[in-house]
Amino acid sequence: MADPEPEIAHFRSHQWANSLISSEDYTPIPTDSRQIKPSTGEDGYFASTLGTPSTIPHVLTLMRRHIPRAPSETPTWLPATKQDAVAAAKPTPAVNPADVLMIFDLGNPGLSGHPHTVHGGLVATLIDEAMSLAVAAHTRGPGAKMTVEENPRGKIFTAQLDVRYKQRVVTPALLVIRARVVGRVGKKFWVRAQAVQEDEESAGGHLEWAKRKIVKADAMAFWIVVPDEKL
Repeated sequence: MADPEPEIAHFRSHQWANSLISSEDYTPIPTDSRQIKPSTGEDGYFASTLGTPSTIPHVLTLMRRHIPRAPSETPTWLPATKQDAVAAAKPTPAVNPADVLMIFDLGNPGLSGHPHTVHGGLVATLIDEAMSLAVAAHTRGPGAKMTVEENPRGKIFTAQLDVRYKQRVVTPALLVIRARVVGRVGKKFWVRAQAVQEDEESAGGHLEWAKRKIVKADAMAFWIVVPDEKL
């Protein structure tokens, strides 16, 4: 597993990231996908392709210390419009409190689509990654080990991912993905996530003022655990 201590040291210099690291509700954990699995080559994309100075040089994962059992029901999917949300008999579950937070130091220009703008497909990739860790936290169970051989992420797959892009994700900058399992029925999981960045203009020129956090993308996904015989 990738040691989180160097990443913690890197992100301590950023006020927002440091506040998340210092939270009593979360604890840093190794970011499993930042290390290639030698026997299969698994996670090569996230560990190598996205692990360069011009893409994502630093990643830190924070897991909620006490993750409650997910509701044993199918949650309401993301509404298509605001009118649909108002008319819904049951609201879509919220993202917070998140099961997992992932802090990304986004490089430039390796992630750009438009100028200083992260490619939308990459935003979906990072959301999917955070979701996988949230699902793994629920499949692993309390007290279970996180070794390469016992890695639950190798058995969970995205069946459906719905991403709503609200504003562009800028680069170079910090990006936080928060993900939460909002429903579980057997081997089926429903996950909510958001991609969040700071508003660079909201502090009014005063660095000591907290900057407004903006949801750049909102997402929901359906995940499933695949039996060993079908892998």
